[in-house]
Amino acid sequence: MLSLKIKNIFLFLIPTNMKLDIKQIPRQRLIALCILFGLFIYALIILVLSDGSYDTGDGVTHYLISRYSWKHPLFLLDEWGKPLFTMISSPFSQFGMKGIEFFNILCSLTASYLAYRIAEKLNIPFPYLAIVLTFSAPVFFGVIYSGLTEPLFALMVIWSVWLVMNEKYYLSAIVFSFFPFVRADYIYLFPVFTFYYVLKKKYLANFLLPVGTIIITLLGYFHYRNLHWLIDQNPYSIGTQAYGTLKGDMFSYIGNGLEITGKAFEILIAIGLLWYAGGEYFKKYSRALSEADYHLEEIMLIFGGFLGILLGQTLVWATGICQTLGPTRYMVPLIPLASIIALRGLQLVTILLDKIKMHWLNGIIAIGFGVAVLYAPYTLWYKIPYRLGAEDAVIKKAADWLKQSPDAGKKVFYIAPYITVALDIDPNDTSKNGMFFNMDPQRPDLNMPQGSVMMWDSHYGPNEGRIKLDTLLKNPNLVLLKKFDPDEKFTVIGGLDYGIWVFQRK
Repeated sequence: MLSLKIKNIFLFLIPTNMKLDIKQIPRQRLIALCILFGLFIYALIILVLSDGSYDTGDGVTHYLISRYSWKHPLFLLDEWGKPLFTMISSPFSQFGMKGIEFFNILCSLTASYLAYRIAEKLNIPFPYLAIVLTFSAPVFFGVIYSGLTEPLFALMVIWSVWLVMNEKYYLSAIVFSFFPFVRADYIYLFPVFTFYYVLKKKYLANFLLPVGTIIITLLGYFHYRNLHWLIDQNPYSIGTQAYGTLKGDMFSYIGNGLEITGKAFEILIAIGLLWYAGGEYFKKYSRALSEADYHLEEIMLIFGGFLGILLGQTLVWATGICQTLGPTRYMVPLIPLASIIALRGLQLVTILLDKIKMHWLNGIIAIGFGVAVLYAPYTLWYKIPYRLGAEDAVIKKAADWLKQSPDAGKKVFYIAPYITVALDIDPNDTSKNGMFFNMDPQRPDLNMPQGSVMMWDSHYGPNEGRIKLDTLLKNPNLVLLKKFDPDEKFTVIGGLDYGIWVFQRK
């Protein structure tokens, strides 16, 4: 009798009409789900085996803000940390760096899946390859294993496009309205989306774009007690020149396909651009045309969004009008869009093969490109699984020494973000640590209690920290306790050999 009741409850909770029948799943969708699951397991294996990460600068700082936001709620409103990213990632970051990296894995796989769904909606051959192309692009795959905000932003960008293609214009505008609270890069996409809404005569969508700012402003009002706190607290309005005048050239991104997408992906993008140059002509020879006309969406949002990010970041870096180091990770948000463009390139190849009666090569070429893309991340400077970087290894050595020294537990002043992780201290606990930002660059000892320690590194110390090594060495109130060098010398910004100097306030 009891077993019968349990069975009835079970049947009530899981209705018989929800049974999964694999035969009813379309073949392409089944392939896509298998690829997605395989990449998820692969990503988890890399996560477990890695003891380092792709980025221990900004990525660590974002992680620390996210992790300690529950202890210090004001971190949830930190504009540099990006409020929406902090709020969404904070449950994961409570489990440490691995937790926030797992969060980025989920964001990246979801973005990859949405790229596939868009390619499927456009009836592009081999749409499931969009998952492989997106997830395995070297810069995309690398940034996953960090605390950086780019994976979430990439997801929001492709999600907004997906919503538009499903005629959910107003919801896509609301999602876009939160872009500024994940990445400042939204500015390159703003004219693309606003112009699209005007062309589609969805004028209300443009009026919904301030929704995210209004909501975040109201949340911050309860602390700051003013409605312009976003302007007052804006970290980018200070105008400090931490890196001096730095700029690259017009080919810093466009000519760096090896590190951004990999060669195979880059070739497909180049061929795919021909589709947009003569799409109407090529469509006549395509065996798989869309049931609906998404020509405007593809040109404006996919191709336009891709160009917006690429050209916007290129111009900013080439002209030096903003403070940036021009890292390749800024290209992460365009990767899901680029995967669809690349599939258009593959589609042109299939059309050509069909014309010359060699369509049997289509599958072989698709598999060949897929394998080349999967291998691309292993050709770059970072090692998979990830190991501690050269700087991080020195920081860990210095931190381990300090934790075993008689000065363990004393207040530590530093600027390199990874020191917080290596020492395992709350960055907001001013009784345990202090940052260079609040110190006098010429007389840092004035801010240091007697017996406190300073860990000065040659990367962040003279740049973000604004404190020169000579200033510390000549200060009579500071004594050098120990110096740590890497096993092999290397230089950092400013041409200095990397190292860590540990000083103590007399």
